[in-house]
Amino acid sequence: MYKSLDEFSTKNNEMFYSYTNTNNIVLSQKASRFWIPFDIKFFEILTPKKYLEKYCRISPRRYTLYKRIFDKYKDIEAELNMEILVDALSDVYMGTIDNRFIRQVIFLLDLSSNEKLTFTQFSGIAAFSERYFFNIFKQSDNIDPQLQKDILEILDFSSLKYKLFGVNISSTLQEILRLL
Repeated sequence: MYKSLDEFSTKNNEMFYSYTNTNNIVLSQKASRFWIPFDIKFFEILTPKKYLEKYCRISPRRYTLYKRIFDKYKDIEAELNMEILVDALSDVYMGTIDNRFIRQVIFLLDLSSNEKLTFTQFSGIAAFSERYFFNIFKQSDNIDPQLQKDILEILDFSSLKYKLFGVNISSTLQEILRLL
């Protein structure tokens, strides 16, 4: 396993190339809403997967999409095996996002290969991946990306560095919050 995203990107530089042909997908920051727990100390015990499960709300339209994809890939225990997460997320984006980018998301979330995901966890991961891809593929228009988010989310994440001062939070979760 790699010790950091920098080490990962250095050894797998071909994964971090510029992908500009995203005309067939519509990425949105309003399709989901992330928020910060009232008690910031909760971050000390949260993993990225738990954070995305508990502190993400998705729009009804995305819920329907994620549910359809999850049901297609789930096992008899109504869970999704990590081995097929790349395929499931690729289906979410109708095959328009290169699997290398999807693997970047999985790497960022520090998910182990023997885990299984519930629908709520899968939908949080899918919502985060959309935010991640939005930041990578955003058009060079004059609209501030922050203005494309829910106002409550903007307020929640404002001064995040200050809010997290003195909180023992994992570097992985810090990176996830920074990307949101």
